[in-house]
Amino acid sequence: MVADVSATTEDLRQKVADNRQLEKKLTKKNNQFIFDLKKDLAKTSLSEEQKTLALHDMLTALVEGQKSGTTAKQLYGTPTEAVKNIVEAPEALPEITFGKAWLDNSLVLFAFLAVITGGFSLLSNTGQATQGITSILIGAASGGLSFYLIYKYVYSYDYPGADQSKKPGALKSGGIIALCFIPWVLLFSASSLIPRTFNPTIDPMIAIVLGAAAYGIHFLLKKKFGIQGSLFMRRY
Repeated sequence: MVADVSATTEDLRQKVADNRQLEKKLTKKNNQFIFDLKKDLAKTSLSEEQKTLALHDMLTALVEGQKSGTTAKQLYGTPTEAVKNIVEAPEALPEITFGKAWLDNSLVLFAFLAVITGGFSLLSNTGQATQGITSILIGAASGGLSFYLIYKYVYSYDYPGADQSKKPGALKSGGIIALCFIPWVLLFSASSLIPRTFNPTIDPMIAIVLGAAAYGIHFLLKKKFGIQGSLFMRRY
């Protein structure tokens, strides 16, 4: 399968040129395969960019496969099957950078912690908040980092195009998750020891409103700028 990713005009031109050179290196059978593939691709609604990127990935794999005698049919089946896989390939995941992921994760966690704190406070007999605003901020920020690291070193390998040779085993994955998760929990718990002067509690309803606002910002950033965190991208 070939991921649908965007490329700059310069990159695209380079790939078109690369494709021409790669085609010259194909065996007669593989050349016929690509010829038939192009005819079938022309019948699809794919953009020229998508076709070029798909061909580039396939041509690169074919030329490399020829070194060990691997044919196009062995790699992709028939041209019709190959085109079907290209057209039906899952949409590529947006690139998750540290800054964007940390911001998005922190907003979602702040929303969760603020609403939970406000909700429990409303249900308690005293009506007082169980966590100060500084604790909530620390929990959200450190948790945002924790979940980004868990995604980067464990769950990112569950998606199409990931290098499966680098995927950690179950035991190592568990260790990585523990190393990322436990410090977050300890830090968040320890933050409750911060003096109230620097960690004031806020009205439960205000906490809930702030939580809702944080989630609203998360939603707007995702919709308008495509900012994507890692909290909702894990596969279990």
